[in-house]
Amino acid sequence: MKRIILYTSIVLIVIGIIGRLHAAQYTHVTPEGVLVESAWLPIGTLMIVVGVLALLVLGILYVISYLRNRQRR
Repeated sequence: MKRIILYTSIVLIVIGIIGRLHAAQYTHVTPEGVLVESAWLPIGTLMIVVGVLALLVLGILYVISYLRNRQRR
């Protein structure tokens, strides 16, 4: 289960970075002064945040399990 969450979070981070790079190419200001941006900007940011939070939770769980196993020895 931890491995699936790890791989999923890495995939989310990579897709989020690609989406933000894609959105950066298509963001522009019209002659009327209106900012036009791609929907990938918030979606990519959300993917990156969720992926990093999942990695953070996995890291905390790993440290807790390591410390518990260390105390038993």
